[in-house]
Amino acid sequence: MTTPDPALIDKAQAAALRLLKARDRTRAVLRHRLLDKGHEPAVVDAVLDRLEEVGLLDERASAERAVARELRKGSAAPRLLHQKLFSEGVSKEIASEVIEAALRDVDPEEAAEAEARAWIRKHPGLDRETAARRLMGRLARRGFDGEIVRTVTQRVLDEA
Repeated sequence: MTTPDPALIDKAQAAALRLLKARDRTRAVLRHRLLDKGHEPAVVDAVLDRLEEVGLLDERASAERAVARELRKGSAAPRLLHQKLFSEGVSKEIASEVIEAALRDVDPEEAAEAEARAWIRKHPGLDRETAARRLMGRLARRGFDGEIVRTVTQRVLDEA
């Protein structure tokens, strides 16, 4: 196997650093973006290996930041978080570990209820049927399972 041309490595590394400066990315996403830009696979792999060596590319840290970003948007269930991390190219093992750590002390029903109460405060004046439909959709999109969605929606609307 031949060593890639240093000029090609420099060019790909500059592109990778620009991409990382704009937004946190996982190795898989960064690799895909660099290949899309026309960089050779051997060059891309060499650049990504180097970025990992110097600590600029860290899948676990990237996954932790992605989960934190998603949780700042509101309560979320593991299912949604797994989907987000998989779309970022995070391995199943790391995704599971990061999500478990982030949600270790979170009761899914309490989280869904907090999300529902916040949603209800932002959407006053809706008739019950419309509110129920929209709230159930919101909770489902946040990854909560059907039973929790139904139970929490009923409870929150009964109290509203």
